[in-house]
Amino acid sequence: MSIINQTLRDLDERKVASPPPQVPLFPVARSFSRKRGLQVAGVVMLLVTGMLVWLVRWPVQIIPLQPVVAKQPEVVPHIEVAVAVALPEPLAEKDPMPIPADQPTKRVVEQEPIKGLDAKVSTRGAAAESTTAGPLVAPVSLKLADRIVPPPDIRKEINKPSAEEDAEERYRKAVTLIQKGRENLARPLLEESIRLFPGHVAARQTLATLLSETSLSVEAEAVLRDGRIASPDNTWFALNLARLQAARGDVEGAVASLQSGIAGRGVNAEYRATLAALLARLKQHAEAAHQYGLALKLQPEQGTWWMGLGLAMAAQGKSVEAHAAYRRSLTAGNLPEKLEEFVRAKLAE
Repeated sequence: MSIINQTLRDLDERKVASPPPQVPLFPVARSFSRKRGLQVAGVVMLLVTGMLVWLVRWPVQIIPLQPVVAKQPEVVPHIEVAVAVALPEPLAEKDPMPIPADQPTKRVVEQEPIKGLDAKVSTRGAAAESTTAGPLVAPVSLKLADRIVPPPDIRKEINKPSAEEDAEERYRKAVTLIQKGRENLARPLLEESIRLFPGHVAARQTLATLLSETSLSVEAEAVLRDGRIASPDNTWFALNLARLQAARGDVEGAVASLQSGIAGRGVNAEYRATLAALLARLKQHAEAAHQYGLALKLQPEQGTWWMGLGLAMAAQGKSVEAHAAYRRSLTAGNLPEKLEEFVRAKLAE
C-alpha cells in the first residue's frame, strides 16, 4: 500500500507543478462514437439471430458412422489325398527324411515290373491309416497295361458290286452292241446277265426277242419258260411264249400257256384278244366271244377284234349280234383293205 500511496503523491505533485493544457470537449464526436457502437452491436445481433434461424429450419443431417468389421479370412479345409507315385528303384529303397513318431505309418505296396521295358519300374502306394485299426486305402494303379489302349484294327473293305449290279452292267453293254448291229457279241452278255440275276426282266426279254428274230425259237421258248418261273406275275413271258407255240402249230399249248397266266396282274386287252383268237381256232366260240368282249371293253376302237367277235357270234348262230359286230368293225376305220372286203361280204350274205 505504501508504494501505491507514494505513486499517487508523485502524480499529484506533477499535476501541481505543470497543469495540463485545457482540451476543449466536443460533444458531437462523443455522440457519434456511441451511435457507431450501437450499430455494430445491432449487426452482430442480426447475424447471430440469422444463424440461429438457419440452424432451426435446416438442421444438419448427421450420418451415423457404421462400425468397420474386419473381414475374416476364408478357411479352406485341409484335405489329405493319398496318391500312389512311381519312384525309381534306388530312390524307393531309402527315404531322405525320417518319419516322425506322431504321424501314421505308411504301407508300401510293390508291384510286379512290366514286361517289355528295359528300366525296372516299381510303384509305391501310400495310404494313411486311421487311429483305429481300419482298412488301408488301396493305391492307384499305375500299370502301363491298364492305361495304354491298343489302337483298333483298321481294315479297308472295298464294296463289291452285287449280282444285280453286275447283271445290269452286262445288260447295258449288250444293248449297246445290239444298237451297233453286233448281236453275236450281245448274246453272251445277256446270258451272263440272267445267270447272275435271274430276276432281270429286261435282260431276259431282250435275249428272248434276239433269239426269236434269229429263228432260234426253241432257245427263245426256253428263255421264256424260265422267265415265267422267275417272274410269275409278268404276263409278257406267257403271251410271247404262246405266240411262239402257236406259230409252230401248237395251238393247244399256246392256249394252256395263256390260261395259266390269266390271273396275273399284267393281263391286258391284247392278252385277252390273243387268247380269244386261239380259242376260236380250237372252235371254242363261246369262250372266244367272251374274251373278245372283255378285250373290247378295254380298247373299243380295235376293228379287227370286232370282226373276230362277229365271227364267234356267227359260229354260235347269233346272226344279229354278228352283223352288229361287223358294222362296228367297219366304223372303227382301221381294218386292212382285205379284211374290210371280207366283212362287207359277210354283211351282204
